[in-house]
Amino acid sequence: MTKKRTRKSLRYLKNRIGIGESVILGSSVTLNNKELRFKNEPARHKLLDLIGDLALIGAPVKGQILAARPGHKSNVEFTKMLRKLYLQKKIEKKFQIMKSENCIFDIEAIMEIMPHRYPFLLIDRIIELEQGKRIVGLKNVTYNEPFFNGHFPIKRIMPGVLIVEAMAQCGFILVLNLLEDPSTKMAYFASIEKVKFRKTVTPGDQLVFEMYLQSFKRGICKIVGKAYRNFIGGEVVCEGEFMAAVVDK
Repeated sequence: MTKKRTRKSLRYLKNRIGIGESVILGSSVTLNNKELRFKNEPARHKLLDLIGDLALIGAPVKGQILAARPGHKSNVEFTKMLRKLYLQKKIEKKFQIMKSENCIFDIEAIMEIMPHRYPFLLIDRIIELEQGKRIVGLKNVTYNEPFFNGHFPIKRIMPGVLIVEAMAQCGFILVLNLLEDPSTKMAYFASIEKVKFRKTVTPGDQLVFEMYLQSFKRGICKIVGKAYRNFIGGEVVCEGEFMAAVVDK
């Protein structure tokens, strides 16, 4: 760095810090040759910054954290990741009473979150949940579904409107889990767009819903996703975009 650029940088630092005295870059590479209180004072400063940023998680951290040349920007991004994971585990612990393998929420936990009940609760299980981003749910379609009595007695086909409803319920579980107390809220349809039906659903099929949250502002959320038959990436049964208003019960 040239002397001219060095002087310019020092003037900039002087103005930012708000000091009136003259500023020089000392031989010890500190301003005005100020003595460090500790030999590793810069490292201690970085450590305190990291501890302070991690405190934003809102929960104690049990583990070992290694950081190379950390800064507030990288610390905050790391903290956001940990907080999202913490909130997800907190929600799972709150609603999932029984530990179930390969399951985030079973039907009992879903009933704690959702106001729907038989015969209109159309989600059996939540198997994946990325807080505020993505959710995957299951619906096992059996011969005993009440709607098959009339749709249709000869050729039993799950009504498309109920597939759409099941997709929306899955997405709304994702939205409601962003709230402090989801049990006090409900989600009402605001709009349904670009819905397309690709395949029929019959008894014995398993519907897999993969839904994404695109936006959630001022109580209005937008969710997009697809319903697959039997597994993600399989035959697409239905796809669409949904908007809903989240209101008090």
